[in-house]
Amino acid sequence: MTRRSISIAVAAGLGIMFGASIAASQQVRAGWSLDVTKPKQAILSYAAEDKGPRLLIVACLRDTEEFGMYSTGLMAGATPHGGILTMQLVSGGMKYTVRGEPGIDNATKEAAFSYETNIDSKALGMVRTELMPLLQSKGPLVVTIGKQDRKLPLEGIAEPLRRFSAVCFGH
Repeated sequence: MTRRSISIAVAAGLGIMFGASIAASQQVRAGWSLDVTKPKQAILSYAAEDKGPRLLIVACLRDTEEFGMYSTGLMAGATPHGGILTMQLVSGGMKYTVRGEPGIDNATKEAAFSYETNIDSKALGMVRTELMPLLQSKGPLVVTIGKQDRKLPLEGIAEPLRRFSAVCFGH
């Protein structure tokens, strides 16, 4: 299988998971939550309001060795056709940046951001040492996509983040 075919397969697999995750947004409560209904998968998300868009989704799929970051609701005014966008998370002096793609969420028809990668040991180590300290900080967490940004409170993240870490990193 060519590298491009593998990339397309990974994107399709995570896209299905992302679409299903967003489709379940009718069950989303405001604040931080964690979906661990599938073995070896942890999906951490934040919604500002009940049944609202998930402003940040961090997915660690150890069963397929994939990692993704997604957002809906932060793309107002962005043109979701082709190209590359940057998502940056900042808290205090720390920052974590990924480059992803704009698109349209199939379930909500809203503009969405999507970053997906295979998680080898190097990538997993970067998530552990660079992203996790941001999420463990006092906050707020400023999420910026393109020219749009939003401050997310980190109150209430401790328990979902502990469980996310257990699945993603094994402790």
